[in-house]
Amino acid sequence: MIAAPAAADQPMVLLRGLSDDAVFQRGKAIEIGGQTVAGSEVTVDLAGVARRTRTNADGTWNVTLPAREAATGLDLTVSSNGTSTVLRSISVGDVILCSGQSNMEFPMAKTALIDRERDLEIDHSLRLLNVPRASARVPLSQFEKPPVWKKTHGNSADFSAVCMLAGREIARTRKVTVGLIAASYGGTPIEAWMSRDELDRAGGMDEEVAVLDLYRRDPAAAGTAHNARLDELWQNVPAINGKPGRSRVGYANLYNAMLAPLATMPLAGAIWYQGEANAGARDGREDYAGKLATLIAGLRTRHGAGLPVVVVQIAPFGALSPAPREDASAEIREAQRLVSEADPLAELVVTTDVGERFDIHPPLKKPVGERAAAALDRIAGIAGAPAGSPRAVGARRVGKTVQVTVAGGTGDLFTAGGTRPAPIALCRTDRDIACISADASLQDGVISVAVPDDFQPDKVRYCWASAPICNVFDRAQLPLGPFELPVARE
Repeated sequence: MIAAPAAADQPMVLLRGLSDDAVFQRGKAIEIGGQTVAGSEVTVDLAGVARRTRTNADGTWNVTLPAREAATGLDLTVSSNGTSTVLRSISVGDVILCSGQSNMEFPMAKTALIDRERDLEIDHSLRLLNVPRASARVPLSQFEKPPVWKKTHGNSADFSAVCMLAGREIARTRKVTVGLIAASYGGTPIEAWMSRDELDRAGGMDEEVAVLDLYRRDPAAAGTAHNARLDELWQNVPAINGKPGRSRVGYANLYNAMLAPLATMPLAGAIWYQGEANAGARDGREDYAGKLATLIAGLRTRHGAGLPVVVVQIAPFGALSPAPREDASAEIREAQRLVSEADPLAELVVTTDVGERFDIHPPLKKPVGERAAAALDRIAGIAGAPAGSPRAVGARRVGKTVQVTVAGGTGDLFTAGGTRPAPIALCRTDRDIACISADASLQDGVISVAVPDDFQPDKVRYCWASAPICNVFDRAQLPLGPFELPVARE
C-alpha cells in the first residue's frame, strides 16, 4: 500500500480488511467503505472505474462499484482532501469465509502433509486474510487490529489448514484467484459467533439477549445490574504471570469483533467447523440444530441469499464405548447432519475416518479441506465436482429386519475388512431410551439390520459414539456418516 501524507488526526481508514492483495468477489457489486474527514469528498477508482461520494457527519463513507469478472493485478486508489491511498495487486475472484473453533483454527504448520505439499504452484492463486482473535460487547465496523491480505508463499504457516487446503482445490477447479478469510477461535461455542438478532431468533436465550440490549442502551446500567453476567459473557480473563488472559466466550462477542467488521462483503461460500464446545452443554440436538440453522441464515443475510455453506462434522475423539449409549458428541453430529440435509444450499463433510481419538485436534486436515472444497463446488454447480459421502435416507421395518436405504456416494458400498456393517444399534423410545447392539449385513446399497424377537425398535443408529470406529465406505473411499433414523412400520 502506498499512501501520501495525511493530516495526523484525520487519516484515511479503509474498512473490511481492505489492503494490498485484497480479493473482491467476482460477479457481485464491489462495496468499499472507510472513514476520514467529515463532510469531505472521496473518490474511489478501481482499474479506471471511479465513483465519488461525500462522507457522513461521522466521517464514514461507502461506495459501490460495478461487478467484475475474474481479474488480477488491479490498482485501487482512494482519494480525499489532497491525499491518495493506492492499494496494489488487487484481484477479483472467489472469496471464501472459514470460521469456527480450534479445528478450523488448526494451522498449516501442524497439519499432516508431506514436505512437497506445503508449498505448491497453485498457492500463487491464493490470498489470505487471517482475522485476529478478538472479543467485543457491541458489533464493530472495523477490526480492533485490522488484518491485511497476504500472498500465500511464506505466510501460510499460521493460517487455517482446512481453509487453505480447501482453497487450493477451489483455485484448481475454478481457475480464479481465491481469497480465504479465516475467522476462528479455539474452544468457542456457537453462541459466541451469532449476532444479537440471531440469538433472539434461535430462541431460548431471552436473558442473554436482554443483557445485550441493556448494554447497548446503557452500558453503565448494564454493568450495575448484570456485572457478573457481563463478566461471564464478554470480559477478558486477567493476565496471569505476565501472560495475556484468554477472552471469555459467551453470546455474540466473537461475531461482534471478528465477523461484523466484514459487514455485507459478498462471498462465494463459507465453511463452518465447530461443535465440540457445545457437546454436553445444556442444549442438545434440537437446540444446537436451531442455532446452526439460524447462524447459516445470518451468513446469507449478510453475504448473499444463495451463499453455499459447508458444515464440517466434529471428528471422533474420546474413549471407546463397549455398548450403545447416549452420547453428547453424537448428538452434535446428528444436529449437523439434519441441518445440512434440510438445506439445499448446504452440505456436510463427514470426518469419522480422519479423526484421532486421543487428540481432539486431529492433524489430518487435507481430506477435510478437499471434501469441503468439493462440497462447495457441488452446491455451486461446478462441472466435474466429485460426489460426496453416501447418506442414509430412510429406514423401515421389513419382517425381522430394519432395512436402511443409502443414497449418494460413488459406486457400491463396502465394509472395510469385509466384515459386517458396524457399529449399529437399534433403539426403543416408548419409555426411556434403550439401545442394543445389532447384527447387520450389506447388499445392493441397503443395510439390513436383524431385529431380536423380544425387541420393537423405533430408531436405528449407526456410528453413534464419541469416538466411533465405523466401517462402511463407498468406492471413492468416502465414509457413510453417522445417523439416527426413525423406523417406519410395515
